[in-house]
Amino acid sequence: MNFIIKLLISSVLLSVFLLSSATAQDCNYYRAKYHCPVEKRFKLHLSFDDGVGSVTPQVLDTLKRERIPATFFVLGNKVDCQPYRNRCKAGDKKSCQSLQLCQQRRQTLKRIKKEGHLIGSHSYEHYHHSKLSPAELQSTIKRSKQILQPFFTTKPAPFRLPYGDGWFNQKDQPQVMKALKQNGFTHIGWEMSGFDWNKKNQHGTKILDNIMTQMCSGRNGTVLLHDGVFENEHEGRIFTAKHLKEWIPVLRCVADFVPLSDLNKKLKPL
Repeated sequence: MNFIIKLLISSVLLSVFLLSSATAQDCNYYRAKYHCPVEKRFKLHLSFDDGVGSVTPQVLDTLKRERIPATFFVLGNKVDCQPYRNRCKAGDKKSCQSLQLCQQRRQTLKRIKKEGHLIGSHSYEHYHHSKLSPAELQSTIKRSKQILQPFFTTKPAPFRLPYGDGWFNQKDQPQVMKALKQNGFTHIGWEMSGFDWNKKNQHGTKILDNIMTQMCSGRNGTVLLHDGVFENEHEGRIFTAKHLKEWIPVLRCVADFVPLSDLNKKLKPL
């Protein structure tokens, strides 16, 4: 019996060793492929824009399995169910269907918070904020805060401007960042992008290639991905949600996944 137990233990240890060796070999391959600095590790935070989308639960499943913290920048109009509710009561059957989907997205929003991820505002609608009038700018920021306030877990709350408009060009358009601050937000940009919104990248390993190339050139920080499609209330980024689980092991070859608070010390838990 002791012999059998020892044999089983030896088999397990050998399997672990072989798996570790195979993983090490794979990582050596990816380090060479993307010209990553030898022995250097990067800090990486995943962020997702334009949701909540139909595929967000699939993204959450992957993050939960991999034990990775992320931030979701949510469009307020995706989880504002009152307009649908009003039209549904008036007899609009299409609005009744949209109300049901909106309620499902709010349940997903609750799950995001429950599973320990950060929720930030992506404004109420996907506007170019530098092109809004002062009244429109204040209105859309405040409306998103009103809808998303119950889901924020930090002070100040995170905000990411659609298109980065008002952040990239803040020297020329200072009113946008000023309005965010006035409404109790701090802007969160990104150091890297998967460019997963571009259909030209939605094939093979192109999105992974984009991230690894940028990171191995020396960048730490937040990477921009998408779980939603801003032009469509219900649709999600299917390619990203499907392949995220394949990208994570490769990213782990050179990066440690960290919470956003590790990268932005302004964010304090409520």
